[in-house]
Amino acid sequence: MAAVEAEFGGLVLFSYPLHRPGFPDQLRTEHWPRIKCPTLFLSGDRDPFANIDLLKEKIKLIRHAQLEVFKGQGHGLLAVLDQALDVAAEFIHEKVR
Repeated sequence: MAAVEAEFGGLVLFSYPLHRPGFPDQLRTEHWPRIKCPTLFLSGDRDPFANIDLLKEKIKLIRHAQLEVFKGQGHGLLAVLDQALDVAAEFIHEKVR
């Protein structure tokens, strides 16, 4: 939500809690259309806090958003942290100036 109020150069979100587990109809996206900076979502395809199909659809609410999905990962990306950090670093290098 801070990215709505400030002019950030970019935003990197690790395992964004799109909804509560079991409640995919209660999305946390009201503020997303007001995010103007490049945004990277890093998410596991088994995250109970973010149905991956919903996340793929809803990131379209943010003008410059992209999604990196980590197969077999749930909420939290510790098992693939090095890979996730590499993706984040590349995003920052390419998108955030």
